[in-house]
Amino acid sequence: MPFADYPFIRYLIFFILGILLYPLLMHFPKPTFDFLLAVFFLAYVTLLLINAKRNLQWLKTWTFPSLAYLMLILLGLQFSFHKDVLQNKNHLIYHQEGLSGYLAIVTGQDEARPNSISNRVEIKRGYSKGEWKDLAGEVIIYRKDSGVWLPGDFLWIKGNPQIIEGPKNPFEFDYRKFMARQQVMHQHFVGDNFQKIAWVNESPLEHFFVLLRGEIIGNIDRHFEDFQANQIAKALLLGQKKSLDRELSEAYATAGAMHVLAVSGLHVGIIYGFFFLWIKPYRLSVRKRITYLSGIILLIWSYALLTGMSPSVMRAATMFSLMGLAQMKSRSPSIFNAIALSALILLVFDPQLIYAVGFQLSYVALIGILLIQPILVRLWIPDNRILEYIWQISTVGIAAQIATFPISSYYFNIFPVYFLLSNLIAIPGAFLIMSFGVPYLLLGRVNVIGDWLSKFTETIIQLVNTGIFAIQALPKSRISGIYLDLLDVMIYFSVLGLLIFLVHLPNKKVLWMIVAILFIGSMSRVIERITDFNRKELMVYRLDKGLAIDFLYQGKLFVFDQAEENELKYKVIANRERKSSGGFLPLIPDSSEENLKFRFPYGQTVSIQDEKIHFKDCDASALGIFQWESGIWRKIEYNDSISRTENALKVVFQ
Repeated sequence: MPFADYPFIRYLIFFILGILLYPLLMHFPKPTFDFLLAVFFLAYVTLLLINAKRNLQWLKTWTFPSLAYLMLILLGLQFSFHKDVLQNKNHLIYHQEGLSGYLAIVTGQDEARPNSISNRVEIKRGYSKGEWKDLAGEVIIYRKDSGVWLPGDFLWIKGNPQIIEGPKNPFEFDYRKFMARQQVMHQHFVGDNFQKIAWVNESPLEHFFVLLRGEIIGNIDRHFEDFQANQIAKALLLGQKKSLDRELSEAYATAGAMHVLAVSGLHVGIIYGFFFLWIKPYRLSVRKRITYLSGIILLIWSYALLTGMSPSVMRAATMFSLMGLAQMKSRSPSIFNAIALSALILLVFDPQLIYAVGFQLSYVALIGILLIQPILVRLWIPDNRILEYIWQISTVGIAAQIATFPISSYYFNIFPVYFLLSNLIAIPGAFLIMSFGVPYLLLGRVNVIGDWLSKFTETIIQLVNTGIFAIQALPKSRISGIYLDLLDVMIYFSVLGLLIFLVHLPNKKVLWMIVAILFIGSMSRVIERITDFNRKELMVYRLDKGLAIDFLYQGKLFVFDQAEENELKYKVIANRERKSSGGFLPLIPDSSEENLKFRFPYGQTVSIQDEKIHFKDCDASALGIFQWESGIWRKIEYNDSISRTENALKVVFQ
């Protein structure tokens, strides 16, 4: 079918383009974009009136679409402006100096951390230099006390929140950017320097579902005795994954079944389809059909609120709502239009969702299943019904992995080798868990029924966990250290899209386009390797404790470590593996631990002592000293030595 049959896909593409342009244009005054939008809109209306009388073909072909797409780009910018908390002049980031305390309302439930408890709070007013001022913004609070904070608690908190720190080393996880895209810029370690003043019910609906979720979690804690089954029940039924045991989380990630624990289309689809088993809407009268489907849509959004409104569950709830609205009129809407419209609706409410990994994976996986799975199914049609069922589930898993591979590798750097096997366990298992678990959510307080439903659900979870741990224990169960950059992701999706097009419409031009893209990608890698071979670089990482040093020479990476394994894992290894896929060689000092001295080719000597880096036998003009700051290397001045800063340092030998 022609692309014109999917208008919402076109609308979505240009709206997203406006959102992506926002970081580049956010410093321009907003009235500029208001003016441009008004001009384009008036031009569109004027030309529309002219065309009504003269019927000019060139207006329909080029002018109207161009103006419409420009307006969509500007709308993407406008909604990004509107939702960006930094556009609020009362935001904490502009009034932080001299703040001695503030009033805030708790917006998030307690989250257990290794050494503290964290909550999100929304600032209302601040006390600075003897006067009160209105403030805005959210803060992540870390506290030591064992008390319970509930959404709506009104607090007086002493002290001044700090801006969340950025990464101190290249390719270290950027927690500041991650939280900024959730509109949170600050954190505050308060200890016990706070006081509860009152309770305020600003969001009655949200508060109701928070309390309901807490009650259900209490029921699960009473009924589910197995610790791991307890955690999986909370994650799979309620979307509460943050407190997952690390061992359990690693097992599901390694097996490639982590998607089952994210409340998404699978879970919402089971709830949606459950009601269609008993009553077929198309058999009802129009009034009864509207009432019945409205009830299902209300239930779906209630479940979405109960599970915390993650991007994946919002996508599923929006899509099934659109399908339900279409079925009210006995229509069968295009699934691709429904997908695009659901994404457009969500991005209107929160443009920053475009950067959420869950949002990206959810939509890409669904599109991959719809486009790739039918191609795979046609490759083999088993005669045996059981084999056909296994093949159908397998092709869904293969299609989803093909589609999401570059995104998951870009963010998580792993590939689960036995994902096909795990899907044969996890997907049917999730269906059974939901079949007993959802009734348990409703009837968990009824003594006998709640006991039986919890036993069935717990037993199924234990069986699924056993299978997942067995897959994790298989040799070479996952491939780690897969690092793709943005260019790799773009090349992958370009080639994948052209291959899908080639399957449906064989064309030599498309084949040559694929070859050209692959050639460009290969050449970029060759140039990168040649450049690396000619580099002579020393890097000194910034760690909380200890020391880590790299030396890149003729394409080989020499490393020296005096640090804890945990710090190396999260702050160093990612950068090292990107530089050298063939492993590391030891960098050996020729002096004591108190005064580390390293001799490099061509006679350069570098020593590290008392937080200072000294250069000997080095021509100052032949050295470039750089500091990692805000995601880029910035050149800094030096004499014969430099002090180790709060960020990583890089020395380039010319």
